[in-house]
Amino acid sequence: MQTKTLTIQLNDEQLPILPVEPEAHLSFTTHADGNELELTGNRAGLLLLAKAALGMAETVREDGFHIHLDDLYDINSEGKSILIRKEERPKP
Repeated sequence: MQTKTLTIQLNDEQLPILPVEPEAHLSFTTHADGNELELTGNRAGLLLLAKAALGMAETVREDGFHIHLDDLYDINSEGKSILIRKEERPKP
């Protein structure tokens, strides 16, 4: 099995630095029953999503910070919104 490592950088405000990828494409489809979300993207788009998700998981901010990938990187020609937000749920 081949292992790959994905790394991210955080800026001084502990937010992920996501380099612009001009070729990136990422979109999603929800199926009729509403129980399935299908993400579709090319290599650059899927890597951008992975880096954004990892960056969000590693951020220590608790002020409602979130990432709109489509607004920042113009990766979604269908006009759908791709939002990533971190939410820690209290332990029972």
